[in-house]
Amino acid sequence: MPVLPQSFLGKKVYLDGGEKRYYVLKYEESRGKRKIHALLFDREAPVIFAVLDHNGTFLDSFYLSNKTTAESAKAMEEYKKISERKKQHKVTQDDLKDALKPEDEAKMKNENILKHLVDEHLEDIKHLWPSRLIALQNADGKSDDSLILTTLKEAIEQANALKAFKFLLKHRMDSFIPLLAKNIQDYPQLTEDVADYYLSYDRARIVEQFLYKAAAYADIEDPDQIEKLLEQAQKIDHVYYSSVFRHTLIRLLKRVKAETDSSTKDWLNKTINNPSLRKDIVQILKNKVVPAK
Repeated sequence: MPVLPQSFLGKKVYLDGGEKRYYVLKYEESRGKRKIHALLFDREAPVIFAVLDHNGTFLDSFYLSNKTTAESAKAMEEYKKISERKKQHKVTQDDLKDALKPEDEAKMKNENILKHLVDEHLEDIKHLWPSRLIALQNADGKSDDSLILTTLKEAIEQANALKAFKFLLKHRMDSFIPLLAKNIQDYPQLTEDVADYYLSYDRARIVEQFLYKAAAYADIEDPDQIEKLLEQAQKIDHVYYSSVFRHTLIRLLKRVKAETDSSTKDWLNKTINNPSLRKDIVQILKNKVVPAK
């Protein structure tokens, strides 16, 4: 089974085996499936260009002050374009340090810091840029409730969900993928996109979490959306001998009862046309239904 491609943003590279002086990888771009071009920084200045393999092993590296290649020049050109754009944002270095803290611990001297962080996330998502905020979180973050991460969640809700999906994959923010389910009505293809991607890497748990959340937001009157959810749940069960299909169905049936005037039987008859789904649903309804997880 293939391994998920890695992101090394925020990786600290120590010199000569020491534990004091290090560079931080703040820019990376995949080159094919097995190579990554990266820039390592001394504080805010890029000083080293490196080529890594998909496992993070350094294949080549050199100081930018000593050498230039077509590859390093392209990386610097892309980085400078992003950097110039970042200068237009009103996020200072003090703000970035503050952004590593939860809201109740942050100094919040910049009263607009939350908006500025959301705006930066949104721009990174739009352009699929390597995120300096996520790099900072990976390098120095200690809180799962940092301003960086809480504003990322807000940005995900506002962004184009298909772009956000690619952005989260690129940055290996896999735990945020289920949040995309809130946009399932506007982007129904996410169900198949998420399932196809993660099941190809044997990561059914992420798909399961996405399906459960999507069951709360899908259009209950849209047969195509509902069938796609159940088909992916059924696929997981057939491979992993799990009960994702049943728990997804139960979530949907609870919504039918709470949100519509239809009986369960009537709703199923007008919504489910796939014979395989109908067969599994009949079997579940014959058995004692357990509460959803």
